[in-house]
Amino acid sequence: MSAALRVAMVMPPITTGRFADVVDGWPTITSTVDGLRRAGVEVTVHGRTGEAEGSLERGGATYRFHRSDAVLVSAIEADRPSVVHVHGLGWTRLLRRLAKVPAPLLLQHHGEPVFSGRARVGHRLVRRSIAGYMFTGAAEGQAQPWIDAGVIAPDARLFEVLEAASMLPDPEQPAEPLQGAPAVLWVGRLIAGKDPLTAVEAFALAALPDAQLHLLATDRTMEAEVRARIAATASLRDRVHLHPPVLHQRMAAWYRGAHIYFSTSHREGSGYSLIEAMACGCVPVVTAIPPHRAIAGDVGTQFPVADAPAAARALENANWRSGEPSLERSRIVLSWEHVAGQLVAAYGVVARRRD
Repeated sequence: MSAALRVAMVMPPITTGRFADVVDGWPTITSTVDGLRRAGVEVTVHGRTGEAEGSLERGGATYRFHRSDAVLVSAIEADRPSVVHVHGLGWTRLLRRLAKVPAPLLLQHHGEPVFSGRARVGHRLVRRSIAGYMFTGAAEGQAQPWIDAGVIAPDARLFEVLEAASMLPDPEQPAEPLQGAPAVLWVGRLIAGKDPLTAVEAFALAALPDAQLHLLATDRTMEAEVRARIAATASLRDRVHLHPPVLHQRMAAWYRGAHIYFSTSHREGSGYSLIEAMACGCVPVVTAIPPHRAIAGDVGTQFPVADAPAAARALENANWRSGEPSLERSRIVLSWEHVAGQLVAAYGVVARRRD
């Protein structure tokens, strides 16, 4: 089936600047396209531009940029694709136009929060034209809030598709010498949704006297609260470290220097850092939210959101686990080949239904 598939992939955000720079800024898209091409799928990517129209060839695929929705839709219609794959669940006006293309529409969730107000009403008007939705964690309930809000129909076809595989440029970097036995690495923003305070509280409760917690954070919104919580407990002051941001090119070294990857996030569209940490052999200790369950599977340990005692027990449990299951799952399930396979399966289902 895959050899006969022709996919029009749509990137809706309006872009500016050189096409090469725009495409360089889409590493997950180019990696996805490369994986699909290796699977025998013909892909053309369609974007929108606020400047002159044009196209770019990259890795055997064509990236076309259009100044208007009407031109974009006409170009897709002329290509007669098997499937139209749209990145994102918004863009209602564009979806109305794309609904006229005689090919099934597949939408992929990229972490957007559930719509409200006019956006919710607008999507309800076009959802009959949508053949299916792709989520990381579809089988684990990631789409349920959208269904509960009435954005996605209860009988909509849902597909399990990993948003991305690892984007680490050099996963074999020498390990950063992180202190601790075990060394626990938390990666994220210091904001309420990532819940760094629960991470610190759980670490304080865990019976791991030689462990050290390394918080690697970009957004520092809650830095004062986090530092105050660390300072309030004498046993934490020399065992919890708040590090400055690290360039993505160096992240493999940090993951390789840690034994446990720790996430207290309340909500994720996917889980890029979890995927990358597992690719480097970290044991995941993560909240039991749908994308984390889909990514980690039965590797590592999981705990309820905002439950510090349960997170502490999960850290204790993970201390005795090997990183090999993470590496094995990364090779088999968290790979670009697997992402392409999931997409091909979804494309095949909706294409057959259209026939």
